[in-house]
Amino acid sequence: MGHMRYSIVFLLTVLIGQVSLGQTTTRTVDLRTQWLVPAASGFKPYDNQSTSSVFFWVSATSNKGGSLLIAGRHPYSIWVNSALVWSGQGSIRFSVDSLAQLNSKKLFLGVFSPAGFANISTNIEQPAPVDASADLMPRRSNYFLDFALIAALLLLVSLTLFWRTNPALTRDYFNLSKLITSLDRTESGFGLRIASSVNVLYYLFGSCFLALILLVGFHLMGPVTLLAHIFRVQTTVQGFLQWALLSLGIAALMMAKLIWIALFAALFGFKGTVRFQFFNFVRVIFISVVILAVTGLVCVLFYVQSDQLYYYQLYVLVGLMVLGCIVAYIKLMARLPYHYFHLFSYLCASEIIPLMMLTKMILY
Repeated sequence: MGHMRYSIVFLLTVLIGQVSLGQTTTRTVDLRTQWLVPAASGFKPYDNQSTSSVFFWVSATSNKGGSLLIAGRHPYSIWVNSALVWSGQGSIRFSVDSLAQLNSKKLFLGVFSPAGFANISTNIEQPAPVDASADLMPRRSNYFLDFALIAALLLLVSLTLFWRTNPALTRDYFNLSKLITSLDRTESGFGLRIASSVNVLYYLFGSCFLALILLVGFHLMGPVTLLAHIFRVQTTVQGFLQWALLSLGIAALMMAKLIWIALFAALFGFKGTVRFQFFNFVRVIFISVVILAVTGLVCVLFYVQSDQLYYYQLYVLVGLMVLGCIVAYIKLMARLPYHYFHLFSYLCASEIIPLMMLTKMILY
């Protein structure tokens, strides 16, 4: 029990360290509110309308010493005072002073993106002013770090209660060997009662833990995906509201997954597969949380502050889901006496199609 408790404390510490690492001594200004789009009489403010280009002004005088950071998941190009300066995808950083030396003090920038601007972000980053009396004043609070710390402590308390009341089921959910093996192994009695109140609590806990890790990733990588743009956190209270909404959304998807599996198991005439298949799916989520926390440890140890890395964590999550789907197929082959093509058809309907839709939702 001691090793389990220390392991969970370690993972939660990593999560908080990841948030702390993402905090910088810079001040960031989002330029999205200053975007303009072409209109019949010149330009008009951008209001989420469909467009392939946006424009905005940057004053080199008021942003002296700052950096212009532009990021996007799809190919785009950047124009400064009608001159093409960059084309590609991902993130690019320009020194405002350097742009002013090559152009003028008043910079008129245009961004061209055929895929639209849902995943494009434009920010000005400036060094935070150093206060000579900072050592004599209490440190300024950070809203996202406050939210993540309180949320992680709540999860730690919940997991401690789970371990105290039902250690066997808790071990089952985090058991990697049972996930990857195709042999039948005896699960805990509660593990086979997928609709029991105890398991529902575990589903909610897994949803909350995954939601917190996703929110940390969204916050650190910026609004480069649709979900990251929707679940933005700008105050501590908003952090808890977004955490609750994302957790409930994940829990709802889990329940929809259970109904989906039960429906196709009945259509294909498979008996006794719903419980072990759904338990396998939930176990993938729990183990994914642990792996994502470990990748966060790598970021903390090596001081990695690339926003792209946090986006690649989403690929890790999707990859783990794909591996869970493959394991489910192997387990089905070991348990059921049907032809492999029949089993693959069932897997396509119950696992692969929902996974493709989930991938579209997460990555874009």
